Amino acid sequence: MKTFILAAFVIILFATVVINLPTGSRRNEGAEREGPTFERRNAVVIAVEKAGPAVANISTERMVTVGRVGPSFMDRDEFFENFFKDFFGAYEKKKVETPLGSGVIIDPEGYIVTNEHVISRATKIIVTLSDGSTYDAELISSDHASDLAVLKVDSTEPFPYVKMGTSEDLMIGESVVALGNPFGFKNSVTIGVVSATDRSLTFPGTSGEVKYEGLIQTDALINPGNSGGPLVNINGELIGINAAIIGAAQGIGFAIPVDKVRKTLIKLFDFQRINRVWLGAAVEELPKAQQGVRISAIEQDSPADEAGLREDDIVLEIDGRAVVEVLEFEKYLLKKEAGDRLDIVVERGGRQRGFSLELGDVPVPSAEELARARLGVDVQELTPEIAEHLGLWWVKGGVLITDVEGAGPAGRIGIKPDYVIRSLGEYKVSSLEQLALLLEKVESGQIIDMGLAWADGFGARQGYVRLRVR
Repeated sequence: MKTFILAAFVIILFATVVINLPTGSRRNEGAEREGPTFERRNAVVIAVEKAGPAVANISTERMVTVGRVGPSFMDRDEFFENFFKDFFGAYEKKKVETPLGSGVIIDPEGYIVTNEHVISRATKIIVTLSDGSTYDAELISSDHASDLAVLKVDSTEPFPYVKMGTSEDLMIGESVVALGNPFGFKNSVTIGVVSATDRSLTFPGTSGEVKYEGLIQTDALINPGNSGGPLVNINGELIGINAAIIGAAQGIGFAIPVDKVRKTLIKLFDFQRINRVWLGAAVEELPKAQQGVRISAIEQDSPADEAGLREDDIVLEIDGRAVVEVLEFEKYLLKKEAGDRLDIVVERGGRQRGFSLELGDVPVPSAEELARARLGVDVQELTPEIAEHLGLWWVKGGVLITDVEGAGPAGRIGIKPDYVIRSLGEYKVSSLEQLALLLEKVESGQIIDMGLAWADGFGARQGYVRLRVR
């Protein structure tokens, strides 16, 4: 009995002490679970919020052929193989696949940068944004050598876009974020640091080896499907385009630095070659401390020449818009057509002067004469009917080679009649006129990349060749 009374007294005393403990001294499960609180919306989250809406999920439809010959028999020797080939004939089974890649919108008007290999051989390009909106995209131009391409989507509303930063001041160890669609998982984000800069690597591509130089190395995971997506800094600014990964390694990814991307885009936005709009003034960048772009050359009798523009003029404004860099200059003029008016403000001799001009049509030389003189081939327009007949139904646009000079630049490297020219340098070839404009700018002895499509006994093919024009 005494023992029971003593135990009860101890329990009551313990409960009294616990009840009278200060609130801050109590230990309970809820207090342990709460712990210290932190700001969850940190710099990485903010960077993703800035860049995420501008990330494009790219799916492409492209032609794949499967060559087959007659019935299938096991252990068929060469005699029977040739017999069935002659009797039944070879045919192709065409199907469509939709590989996935990524891209990033760099302009509110819907210009998208991606890798060239993402859209290679595509007959249709479909872009899906993070909000679920879907668009058919047009290929503006591409550069096989730098593995970059520019697409365009259209909408009545401005698109979200990523501000282009710089890669010249990257710091080893600074935080970066890679965005894209790895393995088809949309709107994926990985974080890491800049591991190294100025890396050079060579990777096998669908049309031969692709050499990347000056790459950013990062340990942010970059998987298949991230290709073409943005690498951004902690401020959400574009510092690179995700390009490659070493599959056997862990935590080693690569991106094309944005400064190199910007230089390539200046070529890819060449309005004179793409839209055939004639201004007749070439421009170049100024030192960063100066505003505007410098006119480096004027074509004789061009709209710029007739309006009174001169070399070394500094272009400050176009149609009331400030001109900051060459890329903005090219992008703005890409929207223009022949006959449009252009108001330009330049600085000359320390004073500002205004000029007004009318854009013209680029003078077009003879494509047939240039192709024969520069490449050693005869050409004609590729119609849908001809493309179907050649087994190249998936080729949209292009120029058909009808004859090849054996000792000419094209003949020496094995180009044959019925090959189709699809691109020259960075630009797609959609017509004879386009081919003429591109060949006119090529200098004698210059080495150029040419994109081709053709069909043989193994099916339809596509590839690139490098030749020296004469």
